[in-house]
Amino acid sequence: MVSLFSCRKVALVFATLGILIAPTSSKAASAVYDSACDTSFMNALKDKAWMEAQREMMHNQQMVWKPDSVLALGCYKHWIDGLKGTISFSNDNGSGLNSLGSDASSYLSSAFNHTLAGGNGSGSNSSNCGNIATLWQYSRCKNLNLTQIQTLKDVSGSDPRVAPGGACGSTGGWSGPAGNAVAVAWGTTFDSMNLFTNVVAPLSEVSGGKCSVGIPTGVKIGGGSNPEIVCPNPGCSPDGTAHPKCCKSGTTSNCSAALP
Repeated sequence: MVSLFSCRKVALVFATLGILIAPTSSKAASAVYDSACDTSFMNALKDKAWMEAQREMMHNQQMVWKPDSVLALGCYKHWIDGLKGTISFSNDNGSGLNSLGSDASSYLSSAFNHTLAGGNGSGSNSSNCGNIATLWQYSRCKNLNLTQIQTLKDVSGSDPRVAPGGACGSTGGWSGPAGNAVAVAWGTTFDSMNLFTNVVAPLSEVSGGKCSVGIPTGVKIGGGSNPEIVCPNPGCSPDGTAHPKCCKSGTTSNCSAALP
């Protein structure tokens, strides 16, 4: 039999535990929600990453050309014509070679109906013994056009994959949630990274070749009257005047605006 004292003791223990647990639960419930765990923010990051991957694939497909036909590069028609009259197939009087040449021509006109270098160069993918020389000359002198490397904003509205056969049609690549994220990624809520290149790049890379405005250090130089500044662009130095400015090192050219 359990005594009344024991029951009261158990009740007192549970009551005490309740008192101890209650403040802890209340504190946990009132904890500040970490914005870094926001699912909407994570979705925005995933959409941005998806678009960047899509952009890279599209540019790679543009810059890695479709291989040209081995038949065309090997001038198959020349070799077939050379075999005529020297060999023959039984019971066809050499017509098998004619059929082979016709089939090869039909294949090339259907599968390689574009110029050499995957539609980027000159010369036809037909039987021509000068095709390899033409392709080599074109590809060794071809430079990558940097204007072809578009931003996410540009590539979302203009497919850069144009060769061979013209621009791609509807790919579905920008539809759905990730497609809608284009507006977010280039709107006011999610800007692209700004590396401040115009401020910290070497003078030779700064737009217009002009030094950026110097950064005051709070120190006085020149007998304690002229403010000291730091010039952020490599190749720029302060002129040390009462109203200092950053100029091309060792000269008085390419100067920034003078500080007050």
